[in-house]
Amino acid sequence: MKKLGNSFAGVLIGFVLLVVGTVLLWWNEGNNVRNLKATGEASKVLIDVSNEKVDRDNEGKLVATNGKVAISGEAADPVFGVKANTAHMVREVEMFQWQESVHTDSDDKKTYSYKKVWSQSLIDSSEFKESGHDNPAAMPYKSEEFLAASVKIGAFSLSKGQIKKMFANRDLSLLDAKPARNLKISGDYMTSSADEVDPKVGDVRISWRYNDWEEVSVLAKQRSDSFEDFVSKSGKTINRVEKGLLSGRQIVDVVKTENKATKWFLRALGFAIVFGGYFLILGPISTIASFVPIFGTLVGGMLAVVSFLVGAVHSLVFIAIAWIRFRPILGVVLLALAAGLFFAARYLTKKNKA
Repeated sequence: MKKLGNSFAGVLIGFVLLVVGTVLLWWNEGNNVRNLKATGEASKVLIDVSNEKVDRDNEGKLVATNGKVAISGEAADPVFGVKANTAHMVREVEMFQWQESVHTDSDDKKTYSYKKVWSQSLIDSSEFKESGHDNPAAMPYKSEEFLAASVKIGAFSLSKGQIKKMFANRDLSLLDAKPARNLKISGDYMTSSADEVDPKVGDVRISWRYNDWEEVSVLAKQRSDSFEDFVSKSGKTINRVEKGLLSGRQIVDVVKTENKATKWFLRALGFAIVFGGYFLILGPISTIASFVPIFGTLVGGMLAVVSFLVGAVHSLVFIAIAWIRFRPILGVVLLALAAGLFFAARYLTKKNKA
């Protein structure tokens, strides 16, 4: 009876998932259209400019430029005395802590296991089910980022926001560094561990990463001799910093590729959430049938297929409705496809009703 009760509780979760999945699908399609309009506008209005001088006639316009990175004032961590001739440096702090894992068996019985891990975030042990696995209440140090005083491409200076986009992609060697605050250097870490092979809960290790880009390309709105966000008519902002020497249209192509990947990922995620919602809503049928083992397996498989088809119809309908608002032809095609899946699901349900 407990299993049946849980399945009915799952129905409520299923309806919540339907709402969440539908909202995500709708938002994603609208966001995709705004992205398409923004990249289309950018392709038409962008101006490729030389980095040798700042042309005041381009003030407020979307410009693209590229060149070698010139850094003034190295990035420095004043707390630990670590410095690097880089645009962007990041301090990463990890603490050795207990981590709880939950395991549920076929009878919905939960068991808990514990292991020690290095984590950049504080793990709250006050909510652990079993005592004896206590973590410190706070991190002794915080992860932080540090920027060079000035980063330029020819006559143009990058804004702080743009420098942060030059992500820290390389581990910083500590060979020439001096340990600070009762820590010692072990490889690429400063650590408080007395024994790195067998650290204790509460031990800390700190590492640094830095950006090693030598050439950079920028696509943004020109503001004096620097840059700021370009806001498209669709409301999307463009302010890109890319590694290497790229033209403005090449940067736009990068943006288009990223937008396309995000669109399909969110579509798949939205469909998966909707599918999960329908599967939970139909769950009690499978649970009741499971009292007769062979029927439980057959009905469970059948409901999974039905949930998949109905979820696909649901997703396609809402995607189509969203696209009808912006792209009528594609919207009608999607509605036709959804109708075909609906009738397929209906036929399959009738055929297996017995």
